[in-house]
Amino acid sequence: MSTALPSNAFLTLLKKGAAVDQYISFEAESDDQRIIQTLSMVEQLYPDQVLMLCNRSHPKLQFVGSNCQYIFGFGKDEFQSFTVQDFFTRIHREDVEGLQQCFEFINSAEPYDPLTHRFVFHYRFKSKTDGYIHIRDEKLAIEIENGKYIYFTMFKNISNREKFFHVKLDILQFSKGDIMKVYTFDPRHADHSITPRQNEIIKLIIKGFSTQEIADLLNLSVNTIKNHKQVLFRKVNVKSSVELINFASRR
Repeated sequence: MSTALPSNAFLTLLKKGAAVDQYISFEAESDDQRIIQTLSMVEQLYPDQVLMLCNRSHPKLQFVGSNCQYIFGFGKDEFQSFTVQDFFTRIHREDVEGLQQCFEFINSAEPYDPLTHRFVFHYRFKSKTDGYIHIRDEKLAIEIENGKYIYFTMFKNISNREKFFHVKLDILQFSKGDIMKVYTFDPRHADHSITPRQNEIIKLIIKGFSTQEIADLLNLSVNTIKNHKQVLFRKVNVKSSVELINFASRR
């Protein structure tokens, strides 16, 4: 199996509009100096992790933490020169499909406030020196003084701390001073896993609400509701809202 095709699939997936749509109200910071200063301070707090600026939210600037060599075996400049495709070609071939499903899940999920929610991926990545390592890949954001956001990733090698079993996505939520895991998406059981938001949408479909009405009631975009419905159709093997209602009535 060629790694180029999965990488191209990730590139296509990352360009889809659903996830961009749900974060459009959370404007990304564009001041390079402010971004670098902020991430440099955060880096000092997490010396065992590699920080990387999200090149999707901040396409004009690159930032990679100085301890990249320690985690990945690549020097900072070398790792910073990686394209998205370069990065994904180093993911273990058995983890590519599961990780892609995790991104699809986020693209079809409810909108998340970047200040209160974080996404944590687990997968294997081929380092330059140690072969495949178990990576904890956490996506998060910081709101700065001007009300804009800095989106970045923190990578951590947890090979010696936690045995790798399979790709998974944990959704964390910050509440009352604590960060708690509120949901785990397991690609192995994706076809049988209906999220709380999707259950809510099913109930509204049963009540006869249209896609536009559901979007208005849940304060989501029509495209997000359509994505939810397509995922639901695939999960329960139906082709229409009527068939989905029939399925739900038998649950």
